[in-house]
Amino acid sequence: MKKVLMIIGGVVVVIIIAAVAIIYFVSSTSEKMVCESDDGNITIMYNDDSITGYTANGVSYDLDGQQEIAEQIGVEEYLDQFELWFTSNTTGSCKR
Repeated sequence: MKKVLMIIGGVVVVIIIAAVAIIYFVSSTSEKMVCESDDGNITIMYNDDSITGYTANGVSYDLDGQQEIAEQIGVEEYLDQFELWFTSNTTGSCKR
């Protein structure tokens, strides 16, 4: 029983370490657009081809839906439109 619990614990630790490594890799290799306001903040991570991730505080964001839009209109155009929406609907601003 003790060995089984040790194996399960080891697997859980490996999964956590892998998840942290993946998040760190995506975050460090992506360009970012940071949007901040009194209503909430969001950082959109992207590369030339797609939206790669995001972090948000006080703002909701549908990653899958927004990735589809970015693929259809292009990442730069998507970021321009998102920045316009954010600055029009909040008291904040965005920087790339």
